[in-house]
Amino acid sequence: SQQTLWGVAQMFRTRARSFAFVCILVLMVYSGFQVIYMPVEMNICPDPIRGKDFYGQSEENITIVTMYLNLGTHSKTSFFLFSKEKYATDQYKLWLLSWGKLQNKVVAFFDDDEFIKRFRDIRSHLPESYTIITKIDKSQLSAFHQKGRIENIIANPSFTISYPAEYTCTMNAKYDVLDMALKQGLIKSKFMAWMDIGLWRKIQEEDPSYTLKLPPDFNSSKIGFSEVTPRHLLSNLSPVEVYKQNVVWVAGGFVLGSKEVVAEFIISYQKTSLILLDQGLADTDQQVITSMYSPGMAAKQKVEIMTYACPRGSFGLFGYSYLYFCLPYICRASAECKSRQLVSFVGSDLTFEQFEKTHFTKT
Repeated sequence: SQQTLWGVAQMFRTRARSFAFVCILVLMVYSGFQVIYMPVEMNICPDPIRGKDFYGQSEENITIVTMYLNLGTHSKTSFFLFSKEKYATDQYKLWLLSWGKLQNKVVAFFDDDEFIKRFRDIRSHLPESYTIITKIDKSQLSAFHQKGRIENIIANPSFTISYPAEYTCTMNAKYDVLDMALKQGLIKSKFMAWMDIGLWRKIQEEDPSYTLKLPPDFNSSKIGFSEVTPRHLLSNLSPVEVYKQNVVWVAGGFVLGSKEVVAEFIISYQKTSLILLDQGLADTDQQVITSMYSPGMAAKQKVEIMTYACPRGSFGLFGYSYLYFCLPYICRASAECKSRQLVSFVGSDLTFEQFEKTHFTKT
């Protein structure tokens, strides 16, 4: 009957709409996945002709400074309080694999004998001069002299810090050991970098070794950081707002600069951290640095920060990794640029003078 046919038609229309809706939903999810998780190719390597200065640099690799202090097990709040992660000594030991693959010279400060042995063993295949380890005690670090003040500050319920005062002390102590490395003459290269012990935690046994070199565009009069939040979004915030909102401008896990610039930055950092403690503010090094360049303090800073921002998916980095690890990955890619150019020379029949003229001389 006509009514039956009409009912069948309605049923097919309903199913067609449902099918179309599902198709659109799947397409949206797929497109979103593509946007969020598709790798992005970053072209780090300069053109051989225009990048003659970069490829012709004969300076030593960057000297890396790091530190590990055994704080036991502690919790750490992630970006914008979205999640919490727990870290223990055994976890950090698992991350040491990456340091065995790092070809740069390393100056390390540790307070744990077992950690020292593990670190030395994992780098034993490298020349002895590539690994300098100094055993330290927390009492030697000026940052830990402020532990009592920090405990009083974080006891204030208006601050949502989820880790102990020792963790805040450790973040500030980065600049104590950088200062020690410089004053003890342990840095022989022109450029140096602070690198967190767990920065390359994703590296696996089968991954190749790696080297870190200066990015092609690095300004040696500045200090380099990975940018987490665009500057214009926080340039008007006061230190109190920075701390209460857990604002991060640049990532503290990798800091790059010449010895002279780093030395100047250390002085400013240590002075500012004490000023902030006087104001009842304590958290991590990232909040200190953001506050250093807040409206009331920026004019006092002698060192300008050079930020590096990577698109989501760069170097296969997603989540917050592409924000926090941008600069060290650029440094690794910069070393790979030079290696590929060297391989190009070795595989040719040219003398070095001919290769240089062919690849680097502007016509």
